[in-house]
Amino acid sequence: MNNVFWIPIVAIVGSFTMVVMIVWLGTRSKQRRAQLRTDVQMKLIDKFGSAAEFARFLESPSGRQFLEQPRRMTRERVLGALTGGLITTFIGGAFMACAFVLRDEGFWVPALILLAVGVALFISAAISWKLTKQWESPVTGSGPDLPTTRS
Repeated sequence: MNNVFWIPIVAIVGSFTMVVMIVWLGTRSKQRRAQLRTDVQMKLIDKFGSAAEFARFLESPSGRQFLEQPRRMTRERVLGALTGGLITTFIGGAFMACAFVLRDEGFWVPALILLAVGVALFISAAISWKLTKQWESPVTGSGPDLPTTRS
């Protein structure tokens, strides 16, 4: 009798801990990759003795590739959001189909949650893409044209 009492508690705590660990590990991994990328870029910039050398580098094919990297990463994030949106929307649709075919109301909650998450991912990807296009500099087309703040 006592063992049955602990099963739901351990299951809930274990599930919560697993989700927290997955999110923490994913975030830590992204931060580590960003830090390594920043270190490499800073070492590359430090190798140039003058602004003229750096400007020549930026005009070269390697320099253009160096400047293109953040835009490529943004595209990958948008594609990831589209992929996630597509997958969750289809899974939500499958739950909705199960609700209709099996006439089981238990499928409606996960169906609506998954459909909402899928639509939210599509909207997020569209907004990210639109903001990326707006931030591209109209003269060079090479980066964000962020507003400046005055003190």
